[in-house]
Amino acid sequence: MVNTNKRLNELDGKTWLKYSFSIWRDIRKDAEETKLKHPALFPVELASRLIKIFTHKNDLVLDPFMGCGSTVIAAILEGRVGIGLELSEEYFKIAEKRVIELESKDKVECKIYNDDARNLLNHVTENSIDFCLTSPPYWDILNMNRTADRKQIRKYSDSDKDLGNIHDYQDFLNELKNVFRLVYKALKIGGFCVVVVMDIRKKNKFYPFHSDLANAMTEIGFTFEDIIIWDRQHEYNSMKPLGYPYMFRVNKVHEYILIFRRIK
Repeated sequence: MVNTNKRLNELDGKTWLKYSFSIWRDIRKDAEETKLKHPALFPVELASRLIKIFTHKNDLVLDPFMGCGSTVIAAILEGRVGIGLELSEEYFKIAEKRVIELESKDKVECKIYNDDARNLLNHVTENSIDFCLTSPPYWDILNMNRTADRKQIRKYSDSDKDLGNIHDYQDFLNELKNVFRLVYKALKIGGFCVVVVMDIRKKNKFYPFHSDLANAMTEIGFTFEDIIIWDRQHEYNSMKPLGYPYMFRVNKVHEYILIFRRIK
């Protein structure tokens, strides 16, 4: 059972109120992050905020799709223990370098692995993780030309283990669901899992990824607690009127921060 009398975090009331608004417009990548060659990096500032909301000092924070290490770096900076898995050797090395740079300044507690998220329970024990924060592959969207902002294809990897290289959407969702089944087992009862995602359009077909993932998560056993909108419009400076003048299409400049919890 979840202990409802335990304080959720260490925030004061003013900060709690600020973070409780349903749209976040004030998150920015810093100068270092803009230089990192990762196609879907989310800022340490975003990870730090979520970690402060859902954890206490010394808690274990997991990211099974670590990328360049934003969640792990934020966990370290906030006095938590970061644990991350990353399939791509290229991005794992970037994350490792960032961690080493922190180690040169202060004591660092973290564990990172160059491994498939589907091997999660080889690295963590069940019922041990206090909080999971991650942003999984957005299907195979990185393998496509982007008409909205004219960005080039930036394929994440060539690995057949990369979920972003699965061609069928339902197969992709099923594999992603398998990963979050492991996350569910790894989380302590009462622990939160926050997932950052964006919906997808492929030509004339729209895929409501955030709601499809939410359905999959509740089927696993998570409760769907809430949604925050992360407004990223300030990052998009070269958009064009999609479909003009024949078919109105929406320029997606926001992502969904989906909040789930393991309650039993």
